[in-house]
Amino acid sequence: MKHSKLLASLMTVSLTLGACGGETPGGSGGDAGPVESSASIEQKPATLTFLQANLSEELFNQRYGDPLRKRFPNFTIEYLPTTYANYADTIASAASIDIVFASAQGMYGNLQAYKLESDIRDLVGKYKFDLTRFPASTLKAQNPSGDGAIYGFPLNVGVLVFLYNKDLFDKFGVAYPMDSMTWDRLFELARSMTRNEGGRQYQGLSMAFEHVAGWNQKSASYFDAQTGKARLYQDDVKDVLLNAARFWQIAGNAPPDNKYSLAPIRNWFLKDQTTAMYIDADGLIRLTADALTNWDIAKMPVFPGLEDVGPAPNTNYAFIAQTSKNRDAAFQALSYLVSEEYQQWAAEHLGLLPALANAEPLIGNFGGQIPNFTNKNVQALLFPKTAVIQNSHRHYGIAAGEMSNALNDYLAGKDVNSALREAAERVDKRVAEAVSGAK
Repeated sequence: MKHSKLLASLMTVSLTLGACGGETPGGSGGDAGPVESSASIEQKPATLTFLQANLSEELFNQRYGDPLRKRFPNFTIEYLPTTYANYADTIASAASIDIVFASAQGMYGNLQAYKLESDIRDLVGKYKFDLTRFPASTLKAQNPSGDGAIYGFPLNVGVLVFLYNKDLFDKFGVAYPMDSMTWDRLFELARSMTRNEGGRQYQGLSMAFEHVAGWNQKSASYFDAQTGKARLYQDDVKDVLLNAARFWQIAGNAPPDNKYSLAPIRNWFLKDQTTAMYIDADGLIRLTADALTNWDIAKMPVFPGLEDVGPAPNTNYAFIAQTSKNRDAAFQALSYLVSEEYQQWAAEHLGLLPALANAEPLIGNFGGQIPNFTNKNVQALLFPKTAVIQNSHRHYGIAAGEMSNALNDYLAGKDVNSALREAAERVDKRVAEAVSGAK
């Protein structure tokens, strides 16, 4: 595919900036003694339970469950669907958890905060797994402590994608979005596409706020890298919130009950198909292709002075949990998910960008097996530069949740400075409580 080299360059930049770490030695790990063959492990029945917050069971099966069942017919693949709000309860009630999926940003909050991390260097050595297939920076990012422990492997590179429903633009006689519009120009377009016709409300634009804010183009971080304190009230973070909030302040474009929640907003675009433009993580590419007949991708809108800077990338990882009762089987499943075979399949069938060091040969047919994907504007995923992912903080999830709370307070009428200052205070209080409780 003509975009393969461009996409490969995107992933090179993304993995370098997104991981933001020093070098981790390559190689296959130390020798752990006698090796039981991978083939013999595959022949033994084993039950593997997977966990990820805010991933539907349908999407889990499409991405991971069904390919794993096909590859390992003797394994029983189970999934624990949960939300961030119910995450702790799900872990507490689970009989066993074998593999946890989490992003670079959510690594601590979804893994280490619950003491689920497990050093798998023994398995790396036992099965002579070649770590050089990954960019060294991504291995550093999965454990920034520097003690050399390996908790998991990178799966794919997450990026923001700007999707639009061409049928709605055709219906209202409005020109399609252009690549690299400014956010201000996009605001005007969203306002023109927000309307009520025939008793049906149409939204001009909506977005997954937690991703748009968390992977923002200004490299604005929720925490001060030196003090560890929340900095949600700082101007760069405030600009990110205000930039997103103004779209929901367009008459007729407000979220349900004037309160942001991802699921109904996503449904407006995919199921009801009343939203003209939508920004979310790239996992929505396949869902959009399945749901919409006439759609395309535009390059993300930009800020003045940052015209060549795209959103920060966010690498997604798979970790073997400390609670796993089938570590060897879990390692075989993990090894398959980072194999060239699976990574190429995911690029072609799901539109996911591989997190491997030598990814270019795997993406020559990027999206080629996705129905209704022909001639889509794949180049829109590319930027000459990307913002830097927020500094990794063990309590990022707390800050992200309070950013959404601040957004809702602002939409409800609270002064933005008060909303963000109070949110920052709640973050610092909750972090202090979490640290105290962990002692």
